[in-house]
Amino acid sequence: MLIFTNEQQQSILGARRVFNERMARLEETQGARPIEGNAIAIPLDAWRRIDSRVQTIARTRLQVFNRLAAASQTPVDIADLVNYYPQVSDSGDVTVTMDGRNDGKADQAITKFVGTPVPLFTNATRFGWRQMAVLRKGGGQIDTASFANAQRKIADKMEDMALNGLSSVNVGGDTIYGLRNFPQRNTFIHGFTLATATGAQWVTAMKQAIAAAMGDNQYGRITLFINQGDYTAADTTDYVNGSNVTQGTILQRLMTIGQIKEIVPAASVPVNEILGVVDLEAGEWGSILTAMPLTSRPKTRLEPEDDYVFGNIAAAAPQFRSDYIGQSPFLHGTSA
Repeated sequence: MLIFTNEQQQSILGARRVFNERMARLEETQGARPIEGNAIAIPLDAWRRIDSRVQTIARTRLQVFNRLAAASQTPVDIADLVNYYPQVSDSGDVTVTMDGRNDGKADQAITKFVGTPVPLFTNATRFGWRQMAVLRKGGGQIDTASFANAQRKIADKMEDMALNGLSSVNVGGDTIYGLRNFPQRNTFIHGFTLATATGAQWVTAMKQAIAAAMGDNQYGRITLFINQGDYTAADTTDYVNGSNVTQGTILQRLMTIGQIKEIVPAASVPVNEILGVVDLEAGEWGSILTAMPLTSRPKTRLEPEDDYVFGNIAAAAPQFRSDYIGQSPFLHGTSA
C-alpha cells in the first residue's frame, strides 16, 4: 500500500479540520434547531471508519499495484506532471597497468531522460443535508458503503493501470505503461491453459519465464503474478512426476525452483498469463510514483442547504524502467 508522507497527511487532515471549523461557524449563524439545512461536522470516528474501508479496499483490489508499491514507491509533488528517470549509456575503457599511469582520456556517457506522467484519479461521494440530519437524529453512522463504492472504482482503475497502463494520458509524448504493454518487456508463449495444465507443463512455463529473463541479462529471483483462478488450480492440484508419484501440489513444486522468489495471485491478471519482475525488491525495475494515496476529503459547503460532498482522490503511476539499450526485468508470458 502507498504510504502517506507528512505533507500529504497534513494536507488531508487540514482539509478535514477546516471543514469542521466552518461547520461550527455556520451552525452558530443559523441557530440551534434549524428547520431547513444543517451544519453537521464529521467526527473523528467517522473518518476512521472511512479510512479503514479505504485500507480494506486497497488490500483486496490492488494485489499487483500494492506488491509493486511495497517494493518501491517514490513520493512526488502534486505539481509534478511528469517524473523523469535517466537512461545512461556505457562509456570509457579500463586501463590496466602496473604503475597506475593513465593519460586521462575519458568518454562522456550519453544520457537520455524518459518521463512518466502522474495522473489524478477523482470522483465524489454525495449526501443530502436531510440525509445527514436523519443520521444525526437517529444516532446513526455516516454511510461508509457509499464511500466504499466510489473508492473501489478508483482502486480498480489504479490496478488496471499497473497492468495495462493509461494510453489516454500523454504529456509531451510521455505516457504510462503497464506490465502487459511495457514496450521493453520480455515476452514468451508458453502455450498452455494454466487452469488445467499438468505439473510438468507448469514447470515448462516457468523455465520459459526464466529463459526470457536470462536472455535479457536478468539473473535475479523473479516475482510472478498470475490469475487467481490459475493460482488456485496450481495450489489444489497434485504434482505428479513421470513415475506417477505424488510430490505435493503443483504450486509447492514450482516454489522449489530457486529462481522463483514468489507467485502472487491476482484476480486482475488475465487467465493464462504470467507476468514477472526480476529482483523486485532491488528497485531497479522502477517505482510507484505517488503524489497522493487513495483518500477522501470534504468539499466546502457555503449554505446550510448545500449537499455534503466528499472528494475521493489518488495521484499515482507505475514508472517501469529499462536501460539505455532496452534491457528490462519485466516478463510477459501468454498461451498464444
